[in-house]
Amino acid sequence: MKNLKLILLSCIIALAIVTPAVAQTNDIYGCVTDFVTDEKPKRDGVKSAVFQPSKQWIPGQKLRVKFIDGSEFVKNKVKLYAEVWEQYANIDFVFVETGSAEIRVRFTEKGVSWSYFGKDSMAQSSVKRGTGYVTVPGDTTGASMNFGWFDEKTSDQEFRRTTLHEFGHALGLKHEHQNANGNIKWNEEAVYAYFAKQGWSKDKTYYQVLKRYGDDSEITNGSYDPLSIMHYWYPPELVKGDLKIFDNKDLSEGDKAIIVEMYPFDETVTVNKPTTNKPTTDKPTTDKPVSPTIVQSNMPTFSFTDVSVDFEGFNEQTEQDGMVFTSDFMVKNGLKQEFTMAIYFFTANGTPLVDSNKQYYSAGGKVAVYKKFVPAYADAVYKQFEIFMPYDELELDCGKHNLKYTFGIWNGQKQIFSTGATYFVLNVPCE
Repeated sequence: MKNLKLILLSCIIALAIVTPAVAQTNDIYGCVTDFVTDEKPKRDGVKSAVFQPSKQWIPGQKLRVKFIDGSEFVKNKVKLYAEVWEQYANIDFVFVETGSAEIRVRFTEKGVSWSYFGKDSMAQSSVKRGTGYVTVPGDTTGASMNFGWFDEKTSDQEFRRTTLHEFGHALGLKHEHQNANGNIKWNEEAVYAYFAKQGWSKDKTYYQVLKRYGDDSEITNGSYDPLSIMHYWYPPELVKGDLKIFDNKDLSEGDKAIIVEMYPFDETVTVNKPTTNKPTTDKPTTDKPVSPTIVQSNMPTFSFTDVSVDFEGFNEQTEQDGMVFTSDFMVKNGLKQEFTMAIYFFTANGTPLVDSNKQYYSAGGKVAVYKKFVPAYADAVYKQFEIFMPYDELELDCGKHNLKYTFGIWNGQKQIFSTGATYFVLNVPCE
């Protein structure tokens, strides 16, 4: 599929770093608007192919959270509300005091709150230089998240909505008011004037508020959700017409649905790192499904350390553009058993893509790609295990398509591992 234009929810910038954008206290939230780009040279013949690999963590992963500063009062409030996400996402926040951490929180950058996006938290950090803060690529000693207006006088409502919002970014969710499927009609002159009073430039206002994401991948469940915790509230005069902008304080049903899909609860999944155990707390228990800590010794289990996708893949032999899925994992108790890793493709609303040419398909006639493997060792380790899916074999008409994929591992007819859904948009040229 030549002349493929693939856009995955990103404002493309020239540098392969993430720079946090900020908001003032009366904006409620401040978050990320610039995202990592891929530095790999473009191939001849691939035109305007830009992408952003998924920044989702692995379902079941323990994410260590370390506070760089802050009082015990504000730290305990952040812990309390961050863990609300755990009721719906198969992610375990482990609060640590020392050592490495995937998420690093500070409270000293006053007046602004922000977070890096998903796994970008482990690609760089915000470090103080002189009187300001700068992003340092490759450094994970500084902050990946900041809360700039939390103190002992902050209301529980403010703790809840701001913590949920920023930890939503840390899990991979983006701003809902910039959803391409949204129907907000902005009073642009009023928007620029409103944020100019807070010291924002026109460019900053455009990219943080007015600009819509190029597609709907990895933000929502395929539709605009005005009740999302990831949606800013704005004064009525900034919006044309009678559309109401809600002052969201909690997770919406849409938030819960998409985070369950991104991080499904699966009792067969374990993650190798980090190995930190979550400490016992005195907080009330929830009805969150809990994966068992004991697994039958004779059952095959998979431990993943990385799952990623390159949306700019290319098969030299067939000269096809496509997606390259790569994973690192260990198989226990799988000696000489045959397993199948399979990826399935759907529209954003969950309808399976249908195969017609019998090239890449499942037994039920759905579009899929798979690869079989047989571990030769009791604890077999696989590095850079790749599966290639040509875009042509998605069998799509020309135009824009909101899609998603999932992948799982099968042992005979039994699925023993599954990942969450990853959304992406594919623009198929009509020429």
